[in-house]
Amino acid sequence: MQDAAIALGLVAEADDGHRVVVITHDCDLLHPSELSVEVIIAELVIKDPKPDPQLSYAKNPRRLHLAYENPNGVPLILELRHCDRRSVPKAAFDQHAVKDNSLVLPAEGKRVLKQWLAARYGRPSFPNAFEQRLRKRSGRRTVEQHIAKILEPDAKYLVGLFFDLGEQRHVEAPDGEPYALSVSVVYDATEGGIEAREAAERVAVRLRDLFDNAYGEPDVAMEIALDACEAVADLELTLADLRRVDQWRLEHVSLRDGEQGDFLPVGEIPG
Repeated sequence: MQDAAIALGLVAEADDGHRVVVITHDCDLLHPSELSVEVIIAELVIKDPKPDPQLSYAKNPRRLHLAYENPNGVPLILELRHCDRRSVPKAAFDQHAVKDNSLVLPAEGKRVLKQWLAARYGRPSFPNAFEQRLRKRSGRRTVEQHIAKILEPDAKYLVGLFFDLGEQRHVEAPDGEPYALSVSVVYDATEGGIEAREAAERVAVRLRDLFDNAYGEPDVAMEIALDACEAVADLELTLADLRRVDQWRLEHVSLRDGEQGDFLPVGEIPG
């Protein structure tokens, strides 16, 4: 509640444009050894009161849009940023904190929030040489900037962009030795249906064209050889697939909170 946030010194008295979201796990809230409660001061999205598809489903590692259900039927959209995390002494939290029971975060929203929080520390690390080659300029932009532009129109349909480097996954390839890359453009087959499949296929075609133009066709490429790039339904991915590949993130965009990027979820499946 607003009064509780003010009492805890998290928002100013005249501030009605923010809400405070508790992100400490339920078990830790009750455990006596935990002396503080972690929260995020979230900004109320008023300008366009619906989730931005590029900031939903943990697609951006630093910003997240959450939709809370409201009794009046109009969802409350909050924007969370990692830079707005705060730690509150548990004694003060116990004294002042009051839950706003008028709002409900659906189970899917809770899952996304957990994924977003975990993704900050679970992002995959690609070889430096591979990432450097993705920063090659192709026209007015780098390749990774072109990837961002390709993904943007169809972001709402996509679950993840997965890069498979095979045996070169953790190898710093020398000059003249290309990375053999396979890309899976994974789409939401359950919610998106045919539209999602068609969107993923469009993205796959444009990515193949981009890599061919920037690096040459696979048989002549000297930096990155795109051996395969296909649209894949999320229902077709197995655990074995996920252990072999890494989700790609647009690092150059994610470092700047003012820009929208990281159109796909981030994180790495443990090996």
